[in-house]
Amino acid sequence: MPKLTPRAWLNTSFLLGTLLLALVLVPWKLAVQGLQTSEAAVFLVQYVLVGMSITVGYHRLFSHRAFQAAWPVRLAALLFGAAAFQNSALAWSSDHRHHHRFVDDPDRDPYPVKKGFWYAHWLWVMEAAEHPLDAVADLERDPLVRWQHRHHFVIGALVAALPPIAVGLATGNVAGQLVIGLLLRIVATHHSTFLINSAAHWFGSQPYSDASSARDNVLLAPLTFGEGYHNFHHHWQWDYRNGPRWYQWDPAKWFIATAAGVGLARGLRRVPDTEIRRARLAME
Repeated sequence: MPKLTPRAWLNTSFLLGTLLLALVLVPWKLAVQGLQTSEAAVFLVQYVLVGMSITVGYHRLFSHRAFQAAWPVRLAALLFGAAAFQNSALAWSSDHRHHHRFVDDPDRDPYPVKKGFWYAHWLWVMEAAEHPLDAVADLERDPLVRWQHRHHFVIGALVAALPPIAVGLATGNVAGQLVIGLLLRIVATHHSTFLINSAAHWFGSQPYSDASSARDNVLLAPLTFGEGYHNFHHHWQWDYRNGPRWYQWDPAKWFIATAAGVGLARGLRRVPDTEIRRARLAME
């Protein structure tokens, strides 16, 4: 069970509180008022912008340095990534680099699935164990990353709340927007991301390596903008793609490639196709 430190109380209250409120208020709202087009639009736009910022920014750019990005891309990822309420990019990257370095080690992996599906999913967040910033000196040299680290909660609150409130005021439906565009979106972002730590280490195939619990799970890719190909990612964490084949659903890789095409990204790192084929043959 989570340790009841002040930080653990805060994390647990936020995660459980938003989930319970969503379970009560969303069905009530839909039963009383139905779903308005503007509510669905705000939810989807915010879900995509925040989710892509976690996948493209927090994960592939900052944690793994899979490519380099111009400052507008970094700033957008930091602004919308903060609205996921998953800590700063600096702290997120520190935890994630430890996860890859010590994957499945119950003592050193911050969210090891060997402690159980639900521990990897969200109990580790509720536990709020102290993980000092480590192996992120490269990120600490980025002034935008340092600024977001100092103010990530305020930034996240503003980015998460202002669009639903603005649209709600314009349409005379603030309450509906707060339930769907803010509350439900926060919960959906939380648990779609958490599924990569839990389900993508629990269910799926291992076409490239069985050295860790990481698995490819095609069902998770649409929810997480391409993060479902987790076996590939753990074997070649520095590749800017998670789904290496052209048809695999990985909007993050398409965004990064497009950004490179217009001069907003460069240095895209990718594993050679011959190495991928060798790994598949070895597993077969």
